[in-house]
Amino acid sequence: MASFLSLKKNYDSLLAAVLGFIAILLFTHYGGIGISPDSIMYTSVARNMNAGKWLLGYDNKPMVLFPVLYPIFLGTIMFISRLDVIVFAPVLNAVLFASVLYLSGCIMQQFTATSRLYKAMVLLITIICPCLTDVYSMLWSETLFILWVILFIICMHRYLQNSSVKNLLLIACIAALSCITRYAGVTLIATAGLLILCFAALSWKNKIFHLVLFGYISISLLAINLIRNQYSTGLLTGQRQKGIVSLHDNIQYFGAVLSDWLPFASFTKTFSFLLGLFFLTGVLVTFIYRIFKQTRYTSFENIATAFFLVFGWFMVISATVSRYEPINARLLSPLFISFIWFSTQSIPRIVQYISNKKIKISFVVVMTSLAIILLFQHYAVDKITYKSEAEGGIGGYTEDDWKASQTLHYLQKDSSFFNPVIPVFSNANHAVYFYTGRSVFALPERVHTNKVISLNATPTFKLIWFNTEENADLLNLDELKQKKYLIPIKTFKDGSLFLCTNDTSLLNKK
Repeated sequence: MASFLSLKKNYDSLLAAVLGFIAILLFTHYGGIGISPDSIMYTSVARNMNAGKWLLGYDNKPMVLFPVLYPIFLGTIMFISRLDVIVFAPVLNAVLFASVLYLSGCIMQQFTATSRLYKAMVLLITIICPCLTDVYSMLWSETLFILWVILFIICMHRYLQNSSVKNLLLIACIAALSCITRYAGVTLIATAGLLILCFAALSWKNKIFHLVLFGYISISLLAINLIRNQYSTGLLTGQRQKGIVSLHDNIQYFGAVLSDWLPFASFTKTFSFLLGLFFLTGVLVTFIYRIFKQTRYTSFENIATAFFLVFGWFMVISATVSRYEPINARLLSPLFISFIWFSTQSIPRIVQYISNKKIKISFVVVMTSLAIILLFQHYAVDKITYKSEAEGGIGGYTEDDWKASQTLHYLQKDSSFFNPVIPVFSNANHAVYFYTGRSVFALPERVHTNKVISLNATPTFKLIWFNTEENADLLNLDELKQKKYLIPIKTFKDGSLFLCTNDTSLLNKK
């Protein structure tokens, strides 16, 4: 392992790590780390941990929608550093990104065929890929999960080289930790299981023993997490809705993301479905071929290919049977490095096989040109993003528009609005918590009929309404007016405060 991580062999990886570290600090220097509703849940749990409230979110309810490790990770750093999550998050993400880059470079140094030029180009592409710079500019659990994926690939390679119980336990522990970082961590369990099952050099007796032992350990932490969720709320992973997007469309969304990771994205995006299907089937055929031939089966490249296979299919199938945001760059960010490796791993080998000097030089020039085109393509996107964020902050609740919100400024100063006797709802309850520290209820989504009925049955409640881009799933003002009288309390440029009631005697009062 010391040789694998050697700075002497990986000076270029170290340089890439430094550049990646600086890049994240640059993207977050204006307004700090990007904050989304997920980020607020992680932040609130970390803060509550340090306040003696174990795994409670901003709504003072047990966190079940997300696994527990990432907020525990943040809470632990918060306890050690005595700094708030929002303060240390930019440096933390920069360190995580730098770690991913350095370890990725160390892996490429050990490819069955590689070169300094190939390694440098892939590292540069990884550094400036908008997908990763966006993720590491936000307070999201993907930042830690991607590191688990890279560590898994390293330890899986070590196991396939020496199939000892010690090495097996190591990959089982990494898989277990990944599962309580993101539920998608089950893909690491499936990847390891697939690689062990198809490993010809391992006897069936050892395969069965290793698979059983690995399965028990790798699933253990997730099982504890799910049991805790069930005990706390009666739900394993929170309320989940059935999928409404077809498999065809999800493959198309998958392909659209991949097209952004390839040269000439504006052209390839017109063939998103075919592109997605090509890579999903191509990675399957490649892995099956290596199973039968056992050609480079234990290589880093093949392990990354197996992860690409499992994670890619997991995403398109899970997005079809369960409803969540459409497949996008954030959801597929753990796949980016494996995708780049899968797409380019044959290039150094082809260069070695070409004996004609002119043809070899021509091939290198063409491949390098494509890499440069992709670099400029990614740089152009990063440049626009950086300019936008330097002017108004990273998209989310740390944007200048939210910081300048008259509604939030009023709520920060006048705590009398939050009367414990009258419940308060909002169409952006995360923002209310983030800027005021107050926990208010979220307006229910229409599909949660029980919550809608409960809201309508509430005689009187207060509403904090922000004039933001409308969430099509939430109840809107027109629908609320059909069931309640909405009495304006305060009106601002960016929002309004209402008293919502059935009591007609309050119509002339505030």
